[in-house]
Amino acid sequence: MFIHRRKIPLKRAFGIVLPVFFAALLFSSYFYTQTTPGDETPEETLSRSSRNLHQWGALSSFHGLPSEKVRAITQTPDGYVWFGTDSGLAKFDGRRVQTNVYSNLASVSIFTLAASDDGTLWIGSEQGAFYMKDGDFHPIESTSDKSITSIQPDDKSAVLTGEDGEVYSCGLVPSGYKCEQVADEKNAIQAVVRYSTEYIFGTHGDGLVRIENGKAVPIPVRPKPFYVNVIKRAPNGSYLIGTRSKSGSGLFVTKDFQTMSILGDGLGTINAIDFDSEGRAWVGTDERGLFVFEEGEESKRYSFASTSGSLRSDQILSVFVDRENVVWIGTDEGVNRFDPLSPRNERVSDNTQSNFVRVVARRPGGGVIAGTNRGLYVSQGEGKGWTNVVPDRMVFAIQQWDDTTWFFGSPSGLYRYSEKGGGASNRLEGVDVRSLALFRGRLYAGTYGSGLFDTESDEPKKLLSGNIVSLYAEGDERLWIGTTEGVVRTFDGKGFSDPISLPDVEKPAIWAITGNSKDGIWLSTNKGLLMIKDGAVQSLLPTYNIRQTVLARSAKDELLVWCAAEEGLFSLIFEPNFGWISSRSDIEQGFASENMFSLAESGPDSLVVATNRGIVRKDISQTPPLLAVTKILSQRLHDTSELKSGISLEYPQNSLTVEVTALSSRTFPEEFQYSFLLFDSDGQIIKKRFTDKEEFLMENLGAGTYKAQIRAYDRNLSISEPLVFQVKVPEAPFPWIATTLAVLLIIALAALIWAIVTQRQIFRTSRELEVANTELNSARLSLANEAERERHRIARDLHDQTLADLRHLMLMADDVPNDKALEFRSEIEDISDEIRRICEDLSPSVLENIGFTAALEWELSNSVEQASGVQTSFHAEDDLDDNLNLSRAEQIQVYRIAQEVLTNIVRHAEPKNIDLDVRRGDEKNLRLSITDDGKSFDPRKRRNKKGRGVTNIMARAQLIEAEVKWTPKDKGTEFTLAK
Repeated sequence: MFIHRRKIPLKRAFGIVLPVFFAALLFSSYFYTQTTPGDETPEETLSRSSRNLHQWGALSSFHGLPSEKVRAITQTPDGYVWFGTDSGLAKFDGRRVQTNVYSNLASVSIFTLAASDDGTLWIGSEQGAFYMKDGDFHPIESTSDKSITSIQPDDKSAVLTGEDGEVYSCGLVPSGYKCEQVADEKNAIQAVVRYSTEYIFGTHGDGLVRIENGKAVPIPVRPKPFYVNVIKRAPNGSYLIGTRSKSGSGLFVTKDFQTMSILGDGLGTINAIDFDSEGRAWVGTDERGLFVFEEGEESKRYSFASTSGSLRSDQILSVFVDRENVVWIGTDEGVNRFDPLSPRNERVSDNTQSNFVRVVARRPGGGVIAGTNRGLYVSQGEGKGWTNVVPDRMVFAIQQWDDTTWFFGSPSGLYRYSEKGGGASNRLEGVDVRSLALFRGRLYAGTYGSGLFDTESDEPKKLLSGNIVSLYAEGDERLWIGTTEGVVRTFDGKGFSDPISLPDVEKPAIWAITGNSKDGIWLSTNKGLLMIKDGAVQSLLPTYNIRQTVLARSAKDELLVWCAAEEGLFSLIFEPNFGWISSRSDIEQGFASENMFSLAESGPDSLVVATNRGIVRKDISQTPPLLAVTKILSQRLHDTSELKSGISLEYPQNSLTVEVTALSSRTFPEEFQYSFLLFDSDGQIIKKRFTDKEEFLMENLGAGTYKAQIRAYDRNLSISEPLVFQVKVPEAPFPWIATTLAVLLIIALAALIWAIVTQRQIFRTSRELEVANTELNSARLSLANEAERERHRIARDLHDQTLADLRHLMLMADDVPNDKALEFRSEIEDISDEIRRICEDLSPSVLENIGFTAALEWELSNSVEQASGVQTSFHAEDDLDDNLNLSRAEQIQVYRIAQEVLTNIVRHAEPKNIDLDVRRGDEKNLRLSITDDGKSFDPRKRRNKKGRGVTNIMARAQLIEAEVKWTPKDKGTEFTLAK
């Protein structure tokens, strides 16, 4: 499997790592130089315009620094860089500047910073000393309100000095570091360094002193530096001392603090000193910029002017060389970052075509030889300029013959060049030579259009036809041959092999070949990179035009593949769990051009790259990046200290997210790549991921113990130490609650089943009762109807017989001549009227004569005839009789109920107004309401419970399945009937 990560465009303008100092554009279109213009050699002047501004970066208040004045810089073992400024402490993680690290150091001047090997960060400020260990911040009480100017940390101890001459000794106790004052000097102490078994202090006034019996004792040394700012021990065991100096140089060197000598000339006051891994001293001065000393001699100087403004200021307040040999420079205008190993661009000539370099090779005695569009150029070493040894010829191929003799191929033939002189002779005149190889002591030339030639004969002998653009001698075993038509074959000195079958790629042009049986044979083509190993061909980087490949070894002796391509410089390594992975560098990383044609190893961990804009020298830093965990999240946010013992998830959580960040001074955050592996308890990989994202999600894990392994890869594919930790997912506890709930559920189901059975029995019984009630109600209604019919018959008999008899008596009374006859007739008439009323009560004829609605209105008027002062109102819909779906029997029952209610109101309520309203409700239902303003009536609270009125009303309503209700009001009662 091959994994390639496409480069993401970088946006350094807003404070992303390592920002380019754009103000340089105001000073020079060429951006960057290393020496002052007056000291440049002609070669340096020539190459100045193509050097790499990416060596320089800047951080200022724009990027978050609390102050532009940066007086101290250090780096803790975890890779974070710390800045001490005039307005507090700042932390830089490669992405952003964090200024709210410790609130009690906000707006406080920081004078010195130091880091112990155990990770302790020591801070000296105008308000005392502080230290940070394991993420916890602690003030040192004994130094409170004192200005701490220098700190010398050791293993579990430290020595601190103060501006008023105090000396403190700090030791580690169970509760942390405890410090006590052990000496006092009359002058300010600005520096301290360990020398053998004692400490040497630098003062302002007394020069160098040592502490004896709690007293500061001056060290007699000549020449004597009186105002000491800094003391640093060099890798070779000597000590550099930086002092105040109005003129000359304030830089001193000593081995034993008995004799001293002055280094440099015109440096002035020295404020800061630090050393890189090569032993070079980086010296920061007060107003004259940054100086570099190698083996006691000044080698370079960087200033605001000589760097075209890339160095923000000539007033250097602090210097620190980090773990990757990147130099951090604190000034009064912010922080500068300088990378000595950043790609260095060189122009071999002032002619554009001469800087179109097609091939480069390393010279045996050092230096580089380069073939360009305008001739052959030789360099004795970096910064030593280029010499055009064979002019005006386009060079495609170079092959070394011996220590002083080279052959090179051009469109006009094969030429020989000797450093001993003699000029260039042509062996294949008029032939387009594209490739050369020395195989078994004979020089072979591959030509475009003319084929392969053995050039060692008196007359060069043609061995093979074709457009041959690449030759490679695999030791004395075989000669590899590549063409522009995708044909690859080998030659053993006697014969040629059959063409080797390549992947389904349409005739790739094979520009270069390299490799061996162990690492495979690598073909650089315009269709990507092909590797032939163990009879198989693998395609890598298929979308790129690869011009040449170089095989190297990493710090761990792993195969490291470098490819010069039309799209930039690629590096590849093989990762067993993910296959081939790659990284890409181009103009974003400081190359003069991304169009690259050739490359060669110019030394250990160093490459020379040929581009269409000159030569690029690239040093390969193999310092691995550091890996830090920034977030661990499950159901809660975990502390990173939990990684030591393993992350134990809480049931039922079975997912975990880990977020990491890689730290490196030479790799932008967007360029890091990460590998994530998750192993089960048997050591089997159950999840893996290779990505440029910092997060790893482990989800849906079963119960058990897992191991996570995370690595980071920088731009050069250097690999960090693996971050390994365990993740424990607990088994589900015995589900007491679930079991209890299950038991309860079973009980509930049993109860539900019993309830269903019982309900069905009740339902059947209720249905039977309902049927019985219906039958009973029908019987009662039939009985009521029969009673009505009987009442009607009685009323008819009374009307037809009794009233007829009474009329006959009236006629007989008219014939009796007596004074009592009139009185008798009047009695008979009264009896007749009463009988008529009884007949009407027994069978109201108004229902048949005038209809249901009119009968109710008549009954309202009739009921109040015997009561005086009662007003009535009647409301009914005009078409009520036509739309009511009431049987004759139901109309009679409603009429009887209304009649009973009106009778009760008149008799007991003493109303002044009675209102009767009858209308249709929803779905053609009948709604009858009778409202009065007399005495309130509540049937539940009636006094005379022996009366039959309410009972009869409710009985009649039940017969016709109607609902009746009395609603007491403040004055009166509202009776409603709904049918």
